[in-house]
Amino acid sequence: MHFREICHGRALFVQENKIWIAQGLDFFAVNTTGERVTPKYSIGQVVDRFISSFRLSRQLLRLGIHHLLPLNNGGFLVVLKRQTLTLDQGGKILSIFSGYRGNKPGHRGVCVTPDGTIFFGEYTINIHNDTPTSLYRSTDDGLSFHKILTFAKDEVRHIHFIQWDKYENCLWMGTGDKDSECRLMLSRDNGDSWETIGQGNQLWRAVGISSTENALYWGTDAGSVPDPNFIVKMDRRTRELTKIQEVQGPCHGNAVLADGTVFVSTGIEGGANEQDRCAHLWQVQRDGKVQEVYRMKKDIFPLIIQYGVMRFPMGIESCDAVVFTTYALRNGPEQVWRLGD
Repeated sequence: MHFREICHGRALFVQENKIWIAQGLDFFAVNTTGERVTPKYSIGQVVDRFISSFRLSRQLLRLGIHHLLPLNNGGFLVVLKRQTLTLDQGGKILSIFSGYRGNKPGHRGVCVTPDGTIFFGEYTINIHNDTPTSLYRSTDDGLSFHKILTFAKDEVRHIHFIQWDKYENCLWMGTGDKDSECRLMLSRDNGDSWETIGQGNQLWRAVGISSTENALYWGTDAGSVPDPNFIVKMDRRTRELTKIQEVQGPCHGNAVLADGTVFVSTGIEGGANEQDRCAHLWQVQRDGKVQEVYRMKKDIFPLIIQYGVMRFPMGIESCDAVVFTTYALRNGPEQVWRLGD
């Protein structure tokens, strides 16, 4: 496979033929060749914009735009450090959501369902599990958020993801990190109630899922523990888990394309169970064949600045070709890549 760089920045959402990109505190959409196709929207104060324009300070201080989701009304939900903005179609700020725990949700910790409901899961480091963790919901296009679920301080460390599943018309939510804190949960009533499908070991520790017609796939995120990491498959009918491939490190990305092809990416975060200093991209084809298709080495900067990872934009399930962003890697410090000829 040949991957080519199409743009500098972070690919955060794919919408039809547009890839929404963040560069510091600016965002815009490009086409599949990297040509800008929308106006550039700018947010933030002058000082924040200046500091966010430099990659190392942006990554070290966790600045910039972390999530960008187009809303059903044509506006945007934009997640920054410790605040979430709702914008209208022209980029004007309509509301600010803050006061939640942590700097920002996990990479898949916020989602918009087909009816426009927004879900937002808290993510804190919470090493000693002494802080409650909450899930929020908005039913008015992000103008207000309300807490709908709280895990007690000894239940889970944080929420990893919340995602919509078009095949079962449900929400999936994942938590971590210790064995007892790892859960995969399901809601069929828009988040009012939740059922735990699996829990209790590192196989249930995922940063996101890939939904296909017959199964769910994910890569395990067993970082800072001795457990090896795997790409796993959960049968929709039986809920049985199968380990289909051991991988080189904790998995930081999951994606599925329109044709059902699944991609999983590993990262470098310095754990004892990592096999090398590379981020790896794995593909699971529709016929079940699993193969590694790409790898990149970690850059020279310390892990405290940024783990070396490949992350997929939300909305990628509508794509015919995989798109991802490299962070803190030698060939692409914050660069958008696409499968190309």
